[in-house]
Amino acid sequence: MSQLLPWQMDAWNRTRAQAVEKKLPHGLLLSGPADSGKSEFVDQLARYLLCSDPADEACGQCSQCLLNEAGTHPDYLTVTLEDSKQIRIEQIRELIEWTQQTAQQGGGKFCVISPADKLNVQSSNALLKCLEEPPAETTICLVTNEPARLLPTIRSRCQQIITDHPKRRDAISWLQLQNVEGDLALLLDIAGGSPLRVVRTMNEDYLALRTEISTALTALSFGQLSPIGLASTLSSHDPVQVLDLTYSFILESMKYEQAGEGQVSAKDQVDALASFSRASAVNHRQALLDRVNEAKSSLSSTANANTQMLLEWVFAGAA
Repeated sequence: MSQLLPWQMDAWNRTRAQAVEKKLPHGLLLSGPADSGKSEFVDQLARYLLCSDPADEACGQCSQCLLNEAGTHPDYLTVTLEDSKQIRIEQIRELIEWTQQTAQQGGGKFCVISPADKLNVQSSNALLKCLEEPPAETTICLVTNEPARLLPTIRSRCQQIITDHPKRRDAISWLQLQNVEGDLALLLDIAGGSPLRVVRTMNEDYLALRTEISTALTALSFGQLSPIGLASTLSSHDPVQVLDLTYSFILESMKYEQAGEGQVSAKDQVDALASFSRASAVNHRQALLDRVNEAKSSLSSTANANTQMLLEWVFAGAA
């Protein structure tokens, strides 16, 4: 069972107080950057609202909590991406039908839609009708990294709960408690200030891939490596991770050139940043960033992009 994180307690206490006073809206919008703890928060909220005897958190012992722990609670519904890269209208229609049924456990019902920014136009409009006439004793929680991508009318019908990354000092203290080894300040910088990302992502394979990409981009710019060869080498890795690391290194190189070593997060890659900056003009790198963004959009679209060809096209822009 996931646990609430220390930096979420203010938001949790406010939300719990509303629930205790029976003032929690039927529609909630939980937003914040990736790896800020949204899944932990929404999981605890669902358990709390469905618990038979909650205190500060769900009791963990009643029949409702045991069903939640087993992942078989009939009054807890998750709507997420299935075969498509969008949340389809059929899924929302099934949600609406579910909300109209009597709770099987005799209490409330809870539904989480994540990632809510993947609702398409049809599914968004169908959900809007449900939020306009919310069923009794049912809470619908939309979870997203990008709330601006939701229809304004959906946002206006939901109470926003925002989770964010903790302060740097608190993040490092938490990482120490998780027994994370290495230069914690550097790892936190690489992770964009997210201690959860450090724990979830910053393993040896990730750091090795990060080094490989930074070295390869410099070699490409000097004509010492082919885009096809590099794309072939990296095609076995998660393409989103490859593109994210590529984007991050290019952006860091621009920060290095404009503001100097003291302003970059990748302080362990200063030599590579300097070499890449010498090999590639700023306007060339800006165009490369645009390519990476376009490639990421292709991966997240409904079309099934050819990963190998997509990476070849991106890295051709660095040659």
